[in-house]
Amino acid sequence: METSGRAVGAAARPTPTWSERFATWRWRHRHPLVAYAILTPMLVYFIIFTWIPMLVLAVISFTEYNVVEWPPTFVGLKNYVQIFTDPYYHKVIQVTVTLGVAVLVLNMAIGLTIALLLNEKIKGRGLYRTIWYLPVVISGAVMAQTLVIFLYPGENGVFNSIIGLVGLKPVIWTQSTFWTPFWISLFAVWRGVGVVVIFFLAGLQSIDPVLYEAARVDGADRRQSFRHVTIPQLAPITLFVFVTQCVGALQMWEAPLVLTFGGPENSTRTMVYSIYSDAFGNLTMGLATAQSVILLVVLLALSATNLRVFRVKY
Repeated sequence: METSGRAVGAAARPTPTWSERFATWRWRHRHPLVAYAILTPMLVYFIIFTWIPMLVLAVISFTEYNVVEWPPTFVGLKNYVQIFTDPYYHKVIQVTVTLGVAVLVLNMAIGLTIALLLNEKIKGRGLYRTIWYLPVVISGAVMAQTLVIFLYPGENGVFNSIIGLVGLKPVIWTQSTFWTPFWISLFAVWRGVGVVVIFFLAGLQSIDPVLYEAARVDGADRRQSFRHVTIPQLAPITLFVFVTQCVGALQMWEAPLVLTFGGPENSTRTMVYSIYSDAFGNLTMGLATAQSVILLVVLLALSATNLRVFRVKY
Protein backbone atom coordinates (compact mmCIF):
# COMPACT_ATOMS: atom_id res chain seq x y z
CA MET A 1 0.00 0.00 0.00
CA GLU A 2 2.82 2.38 0.90
CA THR A 3 4.63 1.66 -2.34
CA SER A 4 1.55 2.21 -4.40
CA GLY A 5 0.91 5.50 -2.54
CA ARG A 6 4.36 6.76 -3.48
CA ALA A 7 3.75 5.82 -7.09
CA VAL A 8 0.46 7.66 -7.10
CA GLY A 9 2.13 10.75 -5.51
CA ALA A 10 4.91 10.72 -8.10
CA ALA A 11 2.44 10.37 -10.89
CA ALA A 12 0.37 13.22 -9.52
CA ARG A 13 3.40 15.59 -9.33
CA PRO A 14 3.21 18.01 -12.25
CA THR A 15 5.97 17.94 -14.87
CA PRO A 16 8.24 21.05 -14.60
CA THR A 17 7.76 23.55 -17.36
CA TRP A 18 10.60 24.72 -19.58
CA SER A 19 10.86 28.03 -17.72
CA GLU A 20 11.02 26.23 -14.35
CA ARG A 21 13.78 23.91 -15.58
CA PHE A 22 15.68 26.90 -16.96
CA ALA A 23 15.30 28.77 -13.67
CA THR A 24 16.63 25.73 -11.76
CA TRP A 25 19.58 25.37 -14.14
CA ARG A 26 20.33 29.10 -13.89
CA TRP A 27 20.32 28.96 -10.10
CA ARG A 28 22.67 25.99 -10.01
CA HIS A 29 25.11 27.64 -12.42
CA ARG A 30 24.72 31.24 -11.21
CA HIS A 31 28.40 31.70 -10.30
CA PRO A 32 29.85 30.51 -13.66
CA LEU A 33 27.22 32.56 -15.49
CA VAL A 34 28.22 35.72 -13.66
CA ALA A 35 31.89 35.00 -14.36
CA TYR A 36 31.26 34.46 -18.09
CA ALA A 37 29.10 37.58 -18.25
CA ILE A 38 32.02 39.61 -16.86
CA LEU A 39 34.68 37.91 -18.98
CA THR A 40 32.82 37.77 -22.31
CA PRO A 41 33.53 41.39 -23.40
CA MET A 42 37.24 40.91 -22.72
CA LEU A 43 37.25 37.54 -24.51
CA VAL A 44 35.55 39.10 -27.53
CA TYR A 45 38.11 41.93 -27.45
CA PHE A 46 41.03 39.49 -27.39
CA ILE A 47 39.54 37.37 -30.17
CA ILE A 48 38.99 40.37 -32.46
CA PHE A 49 42.14 42.37 -31.72
CA THR A 50 44.64 39.64 -30.75
CA TRP A 51 43.87 36.12 -31.95
CA ILE A 52 42.43 36.98 -35.37
CA PRO A 53 45.34 39.37 -36.20
CA MET A 54 47.80 36.69 -35.04
CA LEU A 55 46.13 34.16 -37.35
CA VAL A 56 46.25 36.64 -40.26
CA LEU A 57 49.90 37.34 -39.40
CA ALA A 58 50.76 33.64 -39.56
CA VAL A 59 49.03 33.31 -42.95
CA ILE A 60 50.79 36.35 -44.46
CA SER A 61 54.17 34.97 -43.34
CA PHE A 62 53.82 32.28 -46.03
CA THR A 63 53.26 34.83 -48.80
CA GLU A 64 54.90 37.63 -50.74
CA TYR A 65 52.88 40.75 -50.03
CA ASN A 66 53.82 44.36 -50.72
CA VAL A 67 50.60 45.98 -49.41
CA VAL A 68 49.85 47.47 -52.85
CA GLU A 69 49.07 44.33 -54.87
CA TRP A 70 46.25 42.00 -53.86
CA PRO A 71 46.01 39.08 -53.29
CA PRO A 72 49.34 38.04 -51.76
CA THR A 73 51.35 35.38 -53.56
CA PHE A 74 51.75 32.13 -51.66
CA VAL A 75 55.45 31.13 -51.42
CA GLY A 76 55.40 28.47 -48.69
CA LEU A 77 58.43 28.45 -46.40
CA LYS A 78 60.52 30.76 -48.60
CA ASN A 79 60.46 33.64 -46.10
CA TYR A 80 61.50 31.41 -43.20
CA VAL A 81 64.27 29.81 -45.26
CA GLN A 82 65.61 33.26 -46.18
CA ILE A 83 65.63 34.35 -42.53
CA PHE A 84 67.60 31.32 -41.42
CA THR A 85 70.05 31.34 -44.36
CA ASP A 86 70.64 35.03 -45.15
CA PRO A 87 73.75 36.45 -43.35
CA TYR A 88 71.88 39.74 -42.87
CA TYR A 89 69.25 38.07 -40.70
CA HIS A 90 71.94 36.09 -38.89
CA LYS A 91 73.44 39.44 -37.90
CA VAL A 92 70.01 40.73 -36.83
CA ILE A 93 69.40 37.70 -34.63
CA GLN A 94 72.90 37.95 -33.13
CA VAL A 95 72.46 41.65 -32.31
CA THR A 96 69.01 41.03 -30.82
CA VAL A 97 70.24 38.25 -28.55
CA THR A 98 73.42 40.09 -27.51
CA LEU A 99 71.69 43.37 -26.67
CA GLY A 100 68.75 41.54 -25.09
CA VAL A 101 70.94 39.50 -22.74
CA ALA A 102 73.01 42.55 -21.79
CA VAL A 103 69.94 44.67 -21.04
CA LEU A 104 68.23 41.85 -19.14
CA VAL A 105 71.23 41.16 -16.90
CA LEU A 106 71.88 44.84 -16.21
CA ASN A 107 68.23 45.61 -15.51
CA MET A 108 67.88 42.71 -13.07
CA ALA A 109 71.17 43.38 -11.26
CA ILE A 110 70.89 47.17 -11.08
CA GLY A 111 67.18 47.06 -10.30
CA LEU A 112 67.62 44.66 -7.38
CA THR A 113 70.58 46.63 -6.01
CA ILE A 114 68.70 49.93 -6.10
CA ALA A 115 65.62 48.31 -4.58
CA LEU A 116 67.71 46.98 -1.70
CA LEU A 117 69.14 50.45 -1.10
CA LEU A 118 65.73 52.15 -1.28
CA ASN A 119 64.33 49.56 1.12
CA GLU A 120 66.62 50.91 3.84
CA LYS A 121 65.42 53.65 6.17
CA ILE A 122 66.95 56.69 4.50
CA LYS A 123 65.73 60.25 4.12
CA GLY A 124 64.04 61.16 0.89
CA ARG A 125 63.15 57.61 -0.17
CA GLY A 126 60.02 58.83 -1.95
CA LEU A 127 62.02 61.33 -3.98
CA TYR A 128 64.60 58.71 -4.99
CA ARG A 129 61.88 56.28 -6.04
CA THR A 130 60.30 58.97 -8.19
CA ILE A 131 63.64 59.80 -9.81
CA TRP A 132 64.31 56.19 -10.73
CA TYR A 133 60.79 55.65 -12.09
CA LEU A 134 60.57 58.95 -13.99
CA PRO A 135 62.24 57.67 -17.22
CA VAL A 136 59.55 54.98 -17.51
CA VAL A 137 56.74 57.51 -17.97
CA ILE A 138 58.69 59.73 -20.40
CA SER A 139 58.39 59.05 -24.11
CA GLY A 140 61.17 56.79 -25.38
CA ALA A 141 61.61 58.92 -28.50
CA VAL A 142 62.07 62.05 -26.37
CA MET A 143 64.65 60.30 -24.19
CA ALA A 144 66.48 59.04 -27.27
CA GLN A 145 66.63 62.59 -28.63
CA THR A 146 68.07 63.69 -25.29
CA LEU A 147 70.77 61.05 -25.62
CA VAL A 148 71.50 62.36 -29.13
CA ILE A 149 72.45 65.69 -27.58
CA PHE A 150 74.86 63.95 -25.23
CA LEU A 151 76.38 61.98 -28.12
CA TYR A 152 76.82 64.96 -30.44
CA PRO A 153 80.03 64.18 -32.37
CA GLY A 154 81.51 67.68 -32.26
CA GLU A 155 83.65 69.16 -29.52
CA ASN A 156 80.58 70.79 -27.99
CA GLY A 157 78.90 67.44 -27.34
CA VAL A 158 78.41 66.65 -23.66
CA PHE A 159 80.48 63.46 -23.60
CA ASN A 160 83.12 64.86 -25.94
CA SER A 161 83.43 67.91 -23.72
CA ILE A 162 84.00 65.64 -20.72
CA ILE A 163 86.69 63.53 -22.39
CA GLY A 164 88.22 66.73 -23.79
CA LEU A 165 89.01 67.79 -20.23
CA VAL A 166 91.55 64.96 -20.01
CA GLY A 167 93.05 65.67 -23.41
CA LEU A 168 91.22 63.05 -25.49
CA LYS A 169 90.05 63.74 -29.03
CA PRO A 170 86.31 63.94 -29.84
CA VAL A 171 84.66 60.63 -30.74
CA ILE A 172 81.95 60.11 -33.34
CA TRP A 173 79.96 57.88 -31.00
CA THR A 174 77.18 56.86 -33.38
CA GLN A 175 79.64 55.67 -36.05
CA SER A 176 81.57 53.26 -33.84
CA THR A 177 80.64 49.57 -33.95
CA PHE A 178 81.99 49.29 -30.39
CA TRP A 179 80.28 52.26 -28.77
CA THR A 180 76.86 52.20 -30.44
CA PRO A 181 75.76 48.86 -28.89
CA PHE A 182 77.02 50.16 -25.54
CA TRP A 183 74.92 53.34 -25.75
CA ILE A 184 71.88 51.44 -27.00
CA SER A 185 72.14 49.04 -24.04
CA LEU A 186 72.68 51.93 -21.63
CA PHE A 187 69.63 53.72 -23.00
CA ALA A 188 67.46 50.60 -22.62
CA VAL A 189 68.60 50.16 -19.01
CA TRP A 190 68.03 53.84 -18.26
CA ARG A 191 64.57 53.55 -19.80
CA GLY A 192 63.40 50.35 -18.09
CA VAL A 193 65.23 49.86 -14.78
CA GLY A 194 62.62 51.93 -12.92
CA VAL A 195 59.98 49.23 -13.43
CA VAL A 196 62.33 46.59 -12.04
CA VAL A 197 63.10 48.76 -9.02
CA ILE A 198 59.42 49.27 -8.21
CA PHE A 199 58.56 45.58 -8.43
CA PHE A 200 61.56 44.42 -6.43
CA LEU A 201 60.91 47.12 -3.83
CA ALA A 202 57.29 45.96 -3.49
CA GLY A 203 58.52 42.39 -3.08
CA LEU A 204 61.06 43.38 -0.43
CA GLN A 205 58.47 45.29 1.58
CA SER A 206 56.09 42.33 1.51
CA ILE A 207 58.59 40.00 3.25
CA ASP A 208 57.62 39.31 6.86
CA PRO A 209 60.24 40.87 9.22
CA VAL A 210 59.78 37.87 11.52
CA LEU A 211 61.73 35.78 9.01
CA TYR A 212 64.76 38.07 9.33
CA GLU A 213 64.48 38.05 13.11
CA ALA A 214 64.40 34.25 13.12
CA ALA A 215 67.46 34.18 10.85
CA ARG A 216 69.35 36.52 13.20
CA VAL A 217 68.44 34.31 16.16
CA ASP A 218 69.90 31.36 14.28
CA GLY A 219 73.14 33.30 13.81
CA ALA A 220 72.74 34.35 10.16
CA ASP A 221 74.53 37.48 8.98
CA ARG A 222 73.21 39.90 6.30
CA ARG A 223 74.65 37.89 3.43
CA GLN A 224 73.15 34.63 4.69
CA SER A 225 69.80 36.33 5.36
CA PHE A 226 69.81 37.67 1.82
CA ARG A 227 70.58 34.25 0.38
CA HIS A 228 68.23 32.13 2.49
CA VAL A 229 65.39 34.58 3.18
CA THR A 230 65.30 37.41 0.64
CA ILE A 231 65.95 35.45 -2.53
CA PRO A 232 63.41 32.65 -1.86
CA GLN A 233 60.77 35.17 -0.77
CA LEU A 234 61.37 37.23 -3.92
CA ALA A 235 61.00 34.22 -6.21
CA PRO A 236 57.50 35.09 -7.54
CA ILE A 237 58.49 38.72 -8.15
CA THR A 238 61.76 37.61 -9.73
CA LEU A 239 59.89 35.31 -12.10
CA PHE A 240 57.50 38.05 -13.16
CA VAL A 241 60.25 40.62 -13.62
CA PHE A 242 62.50 38.18 -15.48
CA VAL A 243 59.78 37.16 -17.95
CA THR A 244 58.55 40.71 -18.62
CA GLN A 245 62.06 42.13 -18.92
CA CYS A 246 63.10 39.28 -21.22
CA VAL A 247 60.16 40.05 -23.50
CA GLY A 248 60.94 43.77 -23.40
CA ALA A 249 64.67 43.35 -24.01
CA LEU A 250 64.10 41.26 -27.15
CA GLN A 251 61.63 43.83 -28.50
CA MET A 252 63.95 46.83 -28.26
CA TRP A 253 63.74 49.20 -31.24
CA GLU A 254 63.20 52.83 -30.17
CA ALA A 255 66.85 53.62 -29.57
CA PRO A 256 68.16 52.00 -32.79
CA LEU A 257 65.48 53.83 -34.77
CA VAL A 258 66.21 57.28 -33.34
CA LEU A 259 69.94 57.08 -32.58
CA THR A 260 71.62 54.90 -35.19
CA PHE A 261 69.06 53.70 -37.77
CA GLY A 262 70.41 50.21 -37.14
CA GLY A 263 74.00 51.13 -37.97
CA PRO A 264 76.85 51.24 -38.24
CA GLU A 265 77.21 48.00 -40.23
CA ASN A 266 73.91 46.74 -38.75
CA SER A 267 75.55 46.53 -35.32
CA THR A 268 72.37 47.84 -33.63
CA ARG A 269 69.70 46.48 -35.98
CA THR A 270 67.44 44.48 -33.71
CA MET A 271 64.75 42.11 -34.95
CA VAL A 272 61.86 44.45 -34.17
CA TYR A 273 63.62 47.26 -36.02
CA SER A 274 64.24 44.84 -38.91
CA ILE A 275 60.53 43.96 -38.90
CA TYR A 276 59.66 47.66 -39.07
CA SER A 277 62.18 48.26 -41.85
CA ASP A 278 61.05 45.30 -43.96
CA ALA A 279 57.35 46.03 -43.49
CA PHE A 280 57.22 49.80 -44.00
CA GLY A 281 60.56 50.50 -45.70
CA ASN A 282 60.94 47.65 -48.18
CA LEU A 283 57.21 46.71 -48.27
CA THR A 284 58.11 43.03 -47.87
CA MET A 285 55.29 42.14 -45.48
CA GLY A 286 55.90 38.42 -45.86
CA LEU A 287 59.44 38.65 -44.49
CA ALA A 288 58.35 41.04 -41.75
CA THR A 289 55.53 38.81 -40.56
CA ALA A 290 57.75 35.72 -40.71
CA GLN A 291 60.20 37.45 -38.37
CA SER A 292 57.28 38.39 -36.11
CA VAL A 293 56.14 34.78 -35.94
CA ILE A 294 59.67 33.59 -35.11
CA LEU A 295 60.02 36.22 -32.40
CA LEU A 296 56.61 35.29 -30.96
CA VAL A 297 57.52 31.60 -30.82
CA VAL A 298 60.86 32.37 -29.15
CA LEU A 299 59.23 34.62 -26.53
CA LEU A 300 56.53 32.04 -25.78
CA ALA A 301 59.15 29.30 -25.43
CA LEU A 302 61.31 31.43 -23.12
CA SER A 303 58.31 32.38 -20.97
CA ALA A 304 57.10 28.79 -20.69
CA THR A 305 60.60 27.56 -19.83
CA ASN A 306 61.06 30.18 -17.13
CA LEU A 307 57.67 29.39 -15.61
CA ARG A 308 58.47 25.69 -15.53
CA VAL A 309 61.97 26.15 -14.05
CA PHE A 310 60.78 28.51 -11.31
CA ARG A 311 57.80 26.29 -10.49
CA VAL A 312 60.04 23.27 -10.04
CA LYS A 313 62.69 25.15 -8.02
CA TYR A 314 60.45 27.26 -5.77
